[in-house]
Amino acid sequence: MGDDERMRHEPLIMEPEGGDAACWLPALCAECGAMIEGAPGTACWRCGGTRREGD
Repeated sequence: MGDDERMRHEPLIMEPEGGDAACWLPALCAECGAMIEGAPGTACWRCGGTRREGD
C-alpha cells in the first residue's frame, strides 16, 4: 500500500486546542514570586501575599 493510498484510509486525528496561557505572570505572588494556583484572590501558599496587581 503506497503512502497516498494509506492516507485515504487512515482517519484524521485532530489535536485538542488549548493549553497553558502565554504568560504566567498573573499567577505569581507579588511578594515572593511563588506560583499561586487557584482563583484570583487566593492567598499565596508560601507567604500569604496576593497575585500581582493589574494582571
